[in-house]
Amino acid sequence: MLHLTPIIIDRGVFMRITRKQIAVIAFLNVVIILLVLFIVFGKPGALGATDDTPQDDPSVGGDDSQTVIAPPVPEHNKLRKASAGLVDEIVTETRLMGSGDETIVYAQTIGGVLYVFGNTTVADFDFDSYGGFVCRFNSALDILGFTYLDGKITAVCMIGDGFAVGTYSATDTGDSKSRLYAVDLDGGAKTVVTPSGEVADITVDEGVIAVLTKQSSNGFTLTEYSTDGDKWNAEYSTRISSSYTLDYFDCYKIGRVYVLAARAYSLPRYDSLVFYTFEAGGDPSAHFYGGTGDSLMQPYAVLPYPSGYIALCRREGTAVIVTVDYAFKTYRRETLGFAFERARLFYNDGLYYACLDCADGPITYEIDANLNLRPLGVADGMAVLNVADGTAVKLIGTAGDKLRIAATSGANTVDLAMNAEKCRAVKTQDGGLVLVVSSSGGDAVSAPTGGRDIYVLLMRNS
Repeated sequence: MLHLTPIIIDRGVFMRITRKQIAVIAFLNVVIILLVLFIVFGKPGALGATDDTPQDDPSVGGDDSQTVIAPPVPEHNKLRKASAGLVDEIVTETRLMGSGDETIVYAQTIGGVLYVFGNTTVADFDFDSYGGFVCRFNSALDILGFTYLDGKITAVCMIGDGFAVGTYSATDTGDSKSRLYAVDLDGGAKTVVTPSGEVADITVDEGVIAVLTKQSSNGFTLTEYSTDGDKWNAEYSTRISSSYTLDYFDCYKIGRVYVLAARAYSLPRYDSLVFYTFEAGGDPSAHFYGGTGDSLMQPYAVLPYPSGYIALCRREGTAVIVTVDYAFKTYRRETLGFAFERARLFYNDGLYYACLDCADGPITYEIDANLNLRPLGVADGMAVLNVADGTAVKLIGTAGDKLRIAATSGANTVDLAMNAEKCRAVKTQDGGLVLVVSSSGGDAVSAPTGGRDIYVLLMRNS
């Protein structure tokens, strides 16, 4: 039979632990906990630590924290020197860079300083804000400074000792604002006028500045300004409006008369070349060349020539060269007999260059003052973007994925492995050539920072 013997515990045994002993036990427990925490989290090489864990400097006492300091980001140098060209044909290269798209608008040299006007879609690297900018270079193509403008540059013109620059900005809410800046040769810029409508063109004649603004798809306004120191004063204004859509080409001044050339169309019924003539403040007169049915004629480019105006047009699907006299009484056209997709017209030193992009490749004609045409074999397969007169007259354009420079004499042709969308050519003081190119890069130049940068290239004389 199982007997259970009761166990009697003497409670007096527990009462013998003193308060001092309890305090000692508590202190030891705290020490044990601290040691465990130090082993797990504080000791290099222990649990949770890796070979990359920073080590404390034993010569420095105090803080055992594991703070990691990131290396400093190098500051972007905007005022940098030009780099040596990557190919023999390029002496030096300077690239205006941003992480978006940069596009050339205008370039000019004054007193050995190159001024490049353009637009950017970003505000990083070389650009403090997106929109318009002016960059100044010395003769070695080192960057001297930047000026940033509000809005996208839409027009530039030299005026006196500086430039007049038109900008335009629009918001998602439909608000828009135009500005006219006066930019001096040191890059200083100030707003002198806030016109209504987008600035389409600026011209200057004998101190009178004419500003053409686009009011709508079928209307323009030309306003003359006089300048009194820093102040611009509006003098006379003429409004041009049409029942047709108007695409602006150019504006010329002959004496006191302005001549505005445009395309007037309402497709598919009507297409025409139109010239508006007027004195500032007076009513415009329209001279149309084209019309409806078989007379539909789409103009692509217009320039003045010694006897009037010359235009490249499409009529009945084929290329035609149209000429109109200054009095708009005589109209002639010459059919070239082939179709084309785009056309451009350039002038240089008494000669005209008509470039037509065809299905089989671009074709370029040289046209003299008497309208004699000569096909230029050196430009076969080349879409001409500009014409320059350095040591020789040169055509500059694209041939596939290359930028081509071809002398009209046929003496030399240079192909650069780089894509090009727009190009400005500037003559240097010693007769050399600087190209300012909007490009997405290529083997002949440094890689772009974003989708498209602006390359400023000093070419080797050849």
